[in-house]
Amino acid sequence: MSDAGLPPRVQRFITTHIDSLEKLEVLLLLWARTDREWTASAVSLELRITETSATARLVDLAASGLLVGNGATPPAWRFSPSHSEDAQAVTELSAVYGAKRVSVITFIFSRPLDKVRGFAEAFVLKKDKDGGGHG
Repeated sequence: MSDAGLPPRVQRFITTHIDSLEKLEVLLLLWARTDREWTASAVSLELRITETSATARLVDLAASGLLVGNGATPPAWRFSPSHSEDAQAVTELSAVYGAKRVSVITFIFSRPLDKVRGFAEAFVLKKDKDGGGHG
């Protein structure tokens, strides 16, 4: 049920690139406003998040090949995916997010839980197979 009726391309994109609602909001902001480059300060003001958080999200998205930085100081980024499939996926994600916001948010938050749960289960201590019969 965690797929929430989202298109497969959107599910794959979120699973690969989006691990927080903040990262999604930053990505969609830059996607919607390709006419300008965005500094972390401008993103933080627009989305009402901290500049530190905006910087972290921008750097992550650039590392994923979704944004390109200008190399200036301070740096500024713009939406420029390295793969055309990612550009199509973001366009589809934006439409789905507009229509099924709760479903997208639910899907984003279900992904990390699955990873954390799997990681935690790898460290569950098993009971002694012999019953642990020490007196």
